[in-house]
Amino acid sequence: MKRFGWLALLLILAMTIAACGGATPETTVEEQPAATEEGAVEEEAPAEEEAPAEEAAGPFRVAVVMPSSINDLAFSQSMFDALTAIQGEMGAENFEFVYSENMFVVEDAAAALRDYASQGYNLVIGHGSQYGSSLQEIAPDFPDTSFAWGTTVDTFGIPNIYAYEARSEEGGYVNGVLAANLSESNTLGVVGPIETGDAKLYVDGFVAGAKAAKPDITVNVNYIGSFSDVALATEAANTLVGAGADALSGTAQMVVGAIGVANENGVPWFGTQSSQTSLAPSVVVANQVYDWTGVLNTIIEQVKAGTLGGESFALTLENGGLVMDYNPEYDIPEAAKAAADEAAAGIAAGTISVFGEAAAPAEEAEEPAAEAAPLTFGVILVGPRNDHGWSQAHAEGAQFVMDNMPGSEAIIFESLNSADKPEATLEGVVDDMVAEGATLILTTSDEFEEDTLGVAQKYPEVTFINVSGDDAKTGEAPANLGNVMGRMEDMKAVAGCAAALASETGNIGYLGPLINFETRRLTAAAFLGAKYCNENLRAEPFENLGFTVTWIGFWFNIPTVTLDPTEVVTNFFDTGTDVVLSGIDTTEAIDIAGQRAAAGDAVHAIPYDYVAACDLAPDVCLGVPFFSWGPAYLNIATAVSNGTWEQSWDWLPADWDNLTDPALTNVGWVSGPGLSAEAQASLDEFVAGMASGEINVWSGPLNLQDGTEYVAEGAVATDDQIWYLPQLLEGMEGPSE
Repeated sequence: MKRFGWLALLLILAMTIAACGGATPETTVEEQPAATEEGAVEEEAPAEEEAPAEEAAGPFRVAVVMPSSINDLAFSQSMFDALTAIQGEMGAENFEFVYSENMFVVEDAAAALRDYASQGYNLVIGHGSQYGSSLQEIAPDFPDTSFAWGTTVDTFGIPNIYAYEARSEEGGYVNGVLAANLSESNTLGVVGPIETGDAKLYVDGFVAGAKAAKPDITVNVNYIGSFSDVALATEAANTLVGAGADALSGTAQMVVGAIGVANENGVPWFGTQSSQTSLAPSVVVANQVYDWTGVLNTIIEQVKAGTLGGESFALTLENGGLVMDYNPEYDIPEAAKAAADEAAAGIAAGTISVFGEAAAPAEEAEEPAAEAAPLTFGVILVGPRNDHGWSQAHAEGAQFVMDNMPGSEAIIFESLNSADKPEATLEGVVDDMVAEGATLILTTSDEFEEDTLGVAQKYPEVTFINVSGDDAKTGEAPANLGNVMGRMEDMKAVAGCAAALASETGNIGYLGPLINFETRRLTAAAFLGAKYCNENLRAEPFENLGFTVTWIGFWFNIPTVTLDPTEVVTNFFDTGTDVVLSGIDTTEAIDIAGQRAAAGDAVHAIPYDYVAACDLAPDVCLGVPFFSWGPAYLNIATAVSNGTWEQSWDWLPADWDNLTDPALTNVGWVSGPGLSAEAQASLDEFVAGMASGEINVWSGPLNLQDGTEYVAEGAVATDDQIWYLPQLLEGMEGPSE
């Protein structure tokens, strides 16, 4: 009777969903002009070829397209609830919204999005990562309309698109800690939809939290391959319970089936996206709730002010976009609740990194390498393998793999760029590597990110790693594509500090490549390190520091295409700059500094990328922030060889105890002979503070270059704020776009 009762409840719920919005993509569009119980319905006029003229006054109008129903107790409901709350705050006379629900078919959703845009809505939202390509095509056709989509961080560089995401791994971690503390069987179960986006983040976070609480706990994860199949979710949950799970979790709208299984068996449930307590109050322990109101209010205010897009936002525990909602009817043991609260507070404060403990030390990673089968792998370089910079660091990373995996072979293709090899394409290079037997291919530039997606889809049996990209993070990558990048920002801060300590004029120059998220955050990190050390170690006021960025247009010089880096560095020194930091792949900064010093000028340089770069002109070299790809590449190659590789987005930190050892750290710093003993002592103090966490150069207040507050006083920039830095920072000279 218990089973049939629950199935009846599911049937009623399904009928309710159908009655509220229909079960097909042709869902009626309902407008909420007032907060009424039924929700007034207003038919829209047929779309016109041109958007109607904006009115001088009137309500702010929002249209949203959602993949599931507005009462799915999950993803779509979280957005609907937020819009309803905003309408309640602003009043129906000032805010209206319409919605299309159950838009599973992307083509139908695209038609609805275009239709809404043609009707002159102020903001059109595609609430689903599957709608990104549609918005990419539609938004340029309506330059006066603002668009938003999620969960993602990619605005495609289109000025009227906003992006938003939920850092769902954070609440997933808290739920995992709580579930592990409640578990008696030491086995948990998770029902996942498709291994992508915020769903994967949540599942991975849940597993990480459970393992942090009980390292020996078993967490069985079952991805059913669907966001909406209730029957499959039910079956998966039954299987997990049968395997011994005494606590369950899951994400997406299909979890109503899994919650039913939890309710039947008296197994605690941990929810996400929206509160699921009402569905089974006797077993739902806690929910991570997405609260989009803050993000939406910010977007609305910016649209009103004339900024139609170009920025991404994230829900986190720290900013209140993610809320831990505990069921008051469930008697949570005091110790378990305290552990969950401690986890949530640590994540919000930045003292707990959800995936920070997942990476094994390099020493441990090397152990299984000797037992791994020989591997043929490809490495595609954007520059020559002997550039004393970026590409050489990758080439040496490949050699590190071969040295530690006997019998392995690297196929290296160098200088894949339009200047050196205009006839070559990444796809063609990959075709050749696959034909030669490569089962792992590393594409070592953000220039290759888009093409790597294509070849990964073409060769699903080959593992691809794109360096510096984030498609695995955003959910756009197929399962055989991962991303890796070293956390060079910390070493750039050290470089900036060294520059400030050595400068006599107070003027620092930064030789930048092209402008994107990566180069902005690296350049800003150098500035913040210089600013901190100038103010705190030299006791110089902020106004006495000059920090100028000149971008050449690419990672190295391409005659007639880029600025000549030799001329840029020369101009820096001619105009009073006495320290130049390089952000490009090649050696012009230290080359010119060495020539000028030989002529009697008191100048210095800090090269980039390659551990031995100071050798080119030791006397003027203050040090080098370097990448060491060997440990990471060995880990990846070993996992591919052993058949244990899983997709991940890895932003690899420094080993602060071994900053000068390329065999142990992912990124590092080597001080150069040009750094005085006094400056070295101060730099050591700064590095020790960075390593201990006492110094965080990304602490607020920080403003963007246009004066907009980015990190408030007393706050610390999140990883996403650093990774997706939209502009240079206030105090930096040079363009942000």
